Amino acid sequence: MQLNQHLKLNVCDCGHLHLTYRSVTIHFEKEEFLNYAELVGQMATRVSDSANIRQTMALANIKSTSCY
Repeated sequence: MQLNQHLKLNVCDCGHLHLTYRSVTIHFEKEEFLNYAELVGQMATRVSDSANIRQTMALANIKSTSCY
C-alpha cells in the first residue's frame, strides 16, 4: 500500500500509538495495534484473493451493511 497524506501513525510519549486515517483516529497500546494490523492484513488478503466480495464477507463472518 502506498502511504499518503491521509494515513499517519504517531507514537505518543506515553507509549500509545495513534493511527489516523483522514478524520478518524484510533488509539492503541502496542499489542492492540499489532493484533489489529494482523487482522486487517488477513481481511485484505481475503478480499484481494476473492473474485466475489460477497463470498469474502461470508468467509470473514461479516454482516452486510449499507453505505451511508
